[in-house]
Amino acid sequence: MEQEAKPALHTSSRNTGKVHAPFIYHPEKKRVWAKAALYGYQFWKNYCEANKIPFEEDGVLEVATDADSAKILSFHLDWGIKNGLNYDEIKLLDQNEVKMIEPHVKCHQAILCKKDASVDYGQITRLLANHFLNNDREVKIATLSKVINIKTDRNLDLPGIIEYQNMDGNAVRQMKFDFLINASGSNALNVMNTTKIEHGYQDLFFLGEYWIAPSKYNNLTRRSIYSIPQFHQFPFLDPHWIIRTNGHREIGPNACPVFSPYGYDKLNNLKEFFPKLYKLTLGEHRINKSILRKEMFNLVATEALSSVSKRYMIKRVKKFLPSIEAKDFTIRGTSGIRANIIDKNGDFISSPIFKLHNNVLHILNYNSPGATGVFPIAYALVFKLVDKGILRYNNNGIEQRKLTNLTPFDEKLIENCRKEIEVEFK
Repeated sequence: MEQEAKPALHTSSRNTGKVHAPFIYHPEKKRVWAKAALYGYQFWKNYCEANKIPFEEDGVLEVATDADSAKILSFHLDWGIKNGLNYDEIKLLDQNEVKMIEPHVKCHQAILCKKDASVDYGQITRLLANHFLNNDREVKIATLSKVINIKTDRNLDLPGIIEYQNMDGNAVRQMKFDFLINASGSNALNVMNTTKIEHGYQDLFFLGEYWIAPSKYNNLTRRSIYSIPQFHQFPFLDPHWIIRTNGHREIGPNACPVFSPYGYDKLNNLKEFFPKLYKLTLGEHRINKSILRKEMFNLVATEALSSVSKRYMIKRVKKFLPSIEAKDFTIRGTSGIRANIIDKNGDFISSPIFKLHNNVLHILNYNSPGATGVFPIAYALVFKLVDKGILRYNNNGIEQRKLTNLTPFDEKLIENCRKEIEVEFK
């Protein structure tokens, strides 16, 4: 069920389009996400090549602009190798070696990772949906259908009921289900709340904005450039230099607080400000402590300034690309919204949450490994549901549907997901 006219109109089409390598994940603490990124890269590469759509293996440079942030690069290099990258796919460079491959980049040290690519996730998500619709009569996608309530019973032999609103005519309809997966992105917590589950979560929304570079900068670098985040204790990246599959060079994103999963404009944010404030401070799932501690104040102030002032955002990128000028950036890119889950103490939850309640699986806080890891995580979730006896398949195993250009995934990749990606249900 999709509330928009077609799939992937929000986060899937509004992100940076990167297929990431797993060097930013701790190999023990973040093992599941590291493996999801490692195998996800190959899944997407296979799919894009089979369907002749762009998969630009352009690599990425992660730069440290001072000695302190260079210490983090050393960890990332070690993590990348332990997470499955080969020595010829990732290496540490000093500033002179960086100059040889990217003359316009200024830094103290950098990691060069060749196993990093660019795609258009909106395009490939819609293609994936069309493949199912065109090749499998059992699959249907109900568009313009907004879920407004979910009713379930502990007796799993009884079907659940979805109440949904047809956005074309505002009629409220019902549909029965045996099992439901709530994978509604930034709206997932709102959907889960309709089931009256007790929990201690709240969501915060952050708008990421971009500026498109003029064509005079098209040859400035050969690859996207990231920097070590200033506020690395929070789940956000600093603005970076992005090369997209459409040829655009962009700067972004920031992480400016907004009050709705669809708060792309000031009017929408103003409308949602007081309802969101009530939820955080007085509502059923209110938090016990203020999230506005000193570090959060500093983050919000920095990101808000990047939103208000184009010059300030460009200045953050000029630290490693000193030749760019703010006056040259006159066109805004497509902004996107990210939802982050916080607990009752106002602390950010760093990992995705898979909450199984009755016959509904809710997927919350799925930000990292993001779109890169969706195929491995999807397989891992299905394997888990099969092992628990919730889903059943023919032939005593996972049934691989032979759809045209849909399954270029070899059995070894899928078996790796089964062995190495153990997701936990809450």
